[in-house]
Amino acid sequence: MRMQRRSFLGAAAAAASLPAAALSTPALAQGPSKQVLKFVPQANLTSLDPIWTTAAVTAEHAYYVFDTLYGVDGQFRPHPQMAAGHTVSSDGKTYEITLRDGLFFHDGTPVRAADCVASLERWAARDTFGVTVAAAVDAWEAKNDQTIRVRLKHPFPLLIDALAKPASSSPFIMPERLAKTSPSVQITEMVGSGPYMFEAKEYVSGSRVVYRKFDKYAPRQEAPSWYSGGKVAHFERVEWHIIPDPATASAALQSGEIDWWELVLADLIPLLKQQKGVHIGIADPAGYLGVIRFNELWAPFNNPKMREAVMHTVDQQEYMRAVTGNDASAFRACHSLFPCGTPYGNPLAPDPMAKPNWPLAHKLVKEAGYKGEKIVLINPTDFPTIQPFGEITYANLKKLGLNVDLVETDWGSVVKRREIKTAPDKGGWNIFHTWWTGDGIMNPAINPIIRGQGANGWFGWYKSAKMEALNAAWLTAPTAAKQKAIVTKMQELAFHDVPTVPLGLFYIHTGYRTSLAGHVRAPTAVPWGVHRV
Repeated sequence: MRMQRRSFLGAAAAAASLPAAALSTPALAQGPSKQVLKFVPQANLTSLDPIWTTAAVTAEHAYYVFDTLYGVDGQFRPHPQMAAGHTVSSDGKTYEITLRDGLFFHDGTPVRAADCVASLERWAARDTFGVTVAAAVDAWEAKNDQTIRVRLKHPFPLLIDALAKPASSSPFIMPERLAKTSPSVQITEMVGSGPYMFEAKEYVSGSRVVYRKFDKYAPRQEAPSWYSGGKVAHFERVEWHIIPDPATASAALQSGEIDWWELVLADLIPLLKQQKGVHIGIADPAGYLGVIRFNELWAPFNNPKMREAVMHTVDQQEYMRAVTGNDASAFRACHSLFPCGTPYGNPLAPDPMAKPNWPLAHKLVKEAGYKGEKIVLINPTDFPTIQPFGEITYANLKKLGLNVDLVETDWGSVVKRREIKTAPDKGGWNIFHTWWTGDGIMNPAINPIIRGQGANGWFGWYKSAKMEALNAAWLTAPTAAKQKAIVTKMQELAFHDVPTVPLGLFYIHTGYRTSLAGHVRAPTAVPWGVHRV
């Protein structure tokens, strides 16, 4: 029998008020250490390859281990990171990127242009923006060990922006021998050139992930901002402790057994704000857009009317209140597939999601000729800012008269299953929920929840030549006004085809001991700059 969410949250809040000794906490060394940072991530790390999956926790892991040629700052501007700089030919069709000196992989080998070329090719075959870039690239080449040459079929002014793409599926650089792996196959050997080394022997999925400072890493001298600048590692060792129970994580933070809890459950914020030695703040000011994603390969959601029917059952207030502890200040309605508050984050007029429309939803199901096919809704039990979404949608689908099976597993299993394209009754799926950081979906080029790339696109595999043509027009539009007009057309098409349903924009809090300082604000929790005072 599944515990109802409100009951669970009440129990968690009550348990959090108990002394730490009264709770079953992980076996953590007592007392803080200047050499060790103890961190509780948003979810269990099950998939290590940041090109194979878009899971945010994998992207966080990747920023420890890998580095990128360019990185974006807090204003979304690209800066050289592994690169020393680049030149562009007069016709705009050839870029030459020079690597900075002193770059080494964790296995001791120097970083070469050939490693970068192989890494970029693998990334470009998988990522939403990468696929767009690949269509414009004639060849990725290693001119010599220090120089990457990119020959384009036509000018592509956003190339450097693409190489600085933040958050999930960033173009991380790895050794050529690993980067030659098919992008559809997971890499499990973690060798990068980032500030921390992955300790494979200490990795236990569901329990612990350990990183060790890479002594050969040479940080840039600029001040850090988001994923750019000097990535200075102050800790010799970082331990991720997987604590899926919020009450246990809260107690460990209060007692000082852990230093940093990435995503604090909303119901526990009032209590933790009262605790001496604990700081609570917003994890990412850009916010997180919750979404429903459909699998369009199989019935019944290969029919757009069925997808639209589900959209008309959605009350964003219900979804948002469930993940923010009913805190109206921690969310906003956002009837857009771009984050509200950004240039493209505007609802359509008229707004198709202005309010739930159950009569229309029932009518669309009837018109679609739904034959009672079982709907497999996969949902995580260990991800408090995603789990309620699935439970609410499950109740809505039942109310709509649909035959739905709620399959609840850990988040790692959801991440793996959503990759599967076979029929839902043979290990596949029909619906899952997740959220995207606002920075990861700010424009059409990087936004996988609206793009129509089919088999090369995001899970659900929405295919639309018209959507891709609009994206191509956006890339070459001469003015911001024309770009905005194109995005409006993209949203009109998206709310007609409904590959994704937005559930609202919310803000997650993070908690850490006041003995820590130097946090670099970024869309994911990054370790550089953090030190003990």
